[in-house]
Amino acid sequence: MSVSGILGVLLGMALSVALGAPTHAATSPITTLIVPNLLQSGVPTTLIAEVTQSGIAGAPSGTVTFATGYGSTIGTATLVQGTGSTAYATLAWTPPPEYSVPLIARYTPNGSVQATSTSNYARPVITSEPVPVALRFTPNPIAGPITLEAVLGHGFGTGSATFFVDGRGWTGSVPTVDGVARLTWNASAGVHTILVQYSSSAQNSGGYSLSTGSSAQAVNVLP
Repeated sequence: MSVSGILGVLLGMALSVALGAPTHAATSPITTLIVPNLLQSGVPTTLIAEVTQSGIAGAPSGTVTFATGYGSTIGTATLVQGTGSTAYATLAWTPPPEYSVPLIARYTPNGSVQATSTSNYARPVITSEPVPVALRFTPNPIAGPITLEAVLGHGFGTGSATFFVDGRGWTGSVPTVDGVARLTWNASAGVHTILVQYSSSAQNSGGYSLSTGSSAQAVNVLP
């Protein structure tokens, strides 16, 4: 390279520093929609969107719009900072009386430096029957620690949940806190079946739980 070329490169670097240009580009944000696998129609549930973006200072900021796969907007919520480069948005939604409604979340950043992002579709099953308990976890999980949650349905009281993976239970009963029992599963790659069984703390005169229920879901854990 000629002397003039070298000087041009150095000048460009100096201008970048002077103008405050980032030393590395931020990666595209990843938006994940987290919904219980089973919902009761006509009963409010909580939709959760997780937005993660590395390469920026702190967590992403902006809003998330929740919508159905049929083009109807459910509502918009503001992101709240979580830990590291992750932020969350939550929205209450009352499922319609339909068998299945695909759901999606779209992230819109506050600033022009960040990019928009859209989640994959979530397809919870909607039933008119009471739902004692449902499973909730990040879709398309990667091998390693995964948080499994047992979410109690409307009107079902405090109790405990037992989790099974491929027919094997490994933790015993996990108490519910604010309607959710959760634990960390160190998942291996492959297709697994997750089952949760719920029993209420309230018992009848014979010592049996007044409310019980279960939910199962197959999941493909990526390597």
